[in-house]
Amino acid sequence: MSKKGKQILILNFILVLLWSPVKAGTDTLTVVQITDIHFCNLVGYQPEFIKARQHYGEGKDPLKTFFNMVPQNLKADAVIITGDLIDYYEAETEKGPYLDTQIEQFERLCEDCPVPMFLTLGNHDITSYWIEQPDKVMSYQIHAQKARACWIRNLASFQDGTYYTRTFHVGQTRYHFIFLDNGYSLGNGEYLDKPQLDWLNFQVQKAADDPVVIFTHKYLPVRDYNGDGVVFSATTTLDINSEKCSKGFLKTLNENKNIKALFVGHGHNSISELLPFPAGHQILQTETAGFAQDSSNWRLLKFTEDKIIVYSTGQVTTELVKNIK
Repeated sequence: MSKKGKQILILNFILVLLWSPVKAGTDTLTVVQITDIHFCNLVGYQPEFIKARQHYGEGKDPLKTFFNMVPQNLKADAVIITGDLIDYYEAETEKGPYLDTQIEQFERLCEDCPVPMFLTLGNHDITSYWIEQPDKVMSYQIHAQKARACWIRNLASFQDGTYYTRTFHVGQTRYHFIFLDNGYSLGNGEYLDKPQLDWLNFQVQKAADDPVVIFTHKYLPVRDYNGDGVVFSATTTLDINSEKCSKGFLKTLNENKNIKALFVGHGHNSISELLPFPAGHQILQTETAGFAQDSSNWRLLKFTEDKIIVYSTGQVTTELVKNIK
């Protein structure tokens, strides 16, 4: 083999190592999910804005404590955070100009995480705030693309963009984890934009019979299917029927039985439910309560050859088991 050929072989080997950061056990992949951190440093911003957002101003120390204790104690292979990583992308300062350093500050905190970490974006991660009039704080997503570019530039999780996929081998089962970006507000009941939906359909079809697990920020606002009196949305709920599943994200979920679970945030509640789809299969949807409200709001997830095990928030008690075969 030529010297150049050997160099290429070594480079390919290094790339394989870089693309396989999680070393799961032979029979179990253990993940800790948290969500809705709303990290923010409010120093230097408009007093009216600080007053409106100060309930999220103490997130630094709880997150550092979580990184230093929870993954090791639970013997986790990875940490996954499903959006609203920060409370805002940018906001008006006391002197007028906007300040947009929250992403960089969050990235420095993430250096304390002892295991590989995977992220999704939430609506707050791409939101700008300003004071429209005294005591009236407004939020918009007019700089969402600028925010996404900053996330891609600073966080290794987004090296392929703000939606991406990773594959994990657990025994004889190959899991496809898909991380979506649905932090923006599309309206009209749409869940993903068309380019991302097309990409998702391609990834799901490419997975063939392998189980697909989706991590994203916003949940499907479905009604109470399991009869426990708890729904994902207190205001608007979605009845999953053939008409609703004729287009968009719901169509993808209905037509692909290899999609086994959705792990979400956004609602700041802890809910797990098996959602029945018209095609005859069920998809697990699990929401975890917000880390910003209580730093014990972490959720243990275990993936084995034949099942997904969901534990109660902040506990090691089994809440629900989803068979994948």
